[in-house]
Amino acid sequence: MSDNIVTAKPGENWFSITRSFDAPRALVWKCYTEPQHLARFWGPRDAKTVSTVDLRVGGVWRTRWTYANGAEYEYDSVYLELNEPERIHYRDAPKDWPGGLDGLPPVELLSTITLTDSNGRTTMTAHIECVSVAARDETVARGFAGMVSVGNDRLAEDLGTLTTERGA
Repeated sequence: MSDNIVTAKPGENWFSITRSFDAPRALVWKCYTEPQHLARFWGPRDAKTVSTVDLRVGGVWRTRWTYANGAEYEYDSVYLELNEPERIHYRDAPKDWPGGLDGLPPVELLSTITLTDSNGRTTMTAHIECVSVAARDETVARGFAGMVSVGNDRLAEDLGTLTTERGA
């Protein structure tokens, strides 16, 4: 059984993934907002992840995965709202987007990561809104929810290492 709970209600254009971590919310926030941490968990296990983060509204978060066979996949997101340590709201951005909110094309994926604290544990909910029900179904069918779930599994492993290193 997975520790990730995926919700995709029929007829809705969104889906969500929820996972609880045995780590304080401030540490989980750091993992989601600092490139050296993102590189350790964001994405598939069989790829090397490189991230850059300009952590401000209008700032760009870039991710690139490189696989052993040389294939690469990359994407850019732009931050719409940052409410430390509770909420990260962002959307897709064109490749090499320079930053800022003006002139962005219509949104395809709108994502919100919410971090809730409960007695030293953190519950993360990723809410992903697509432009239509069909786009949501295609995004889920391509394995997006599964990939996020793998990233959550990797984050749980990494958090265990980080909390041990910090003596927590």
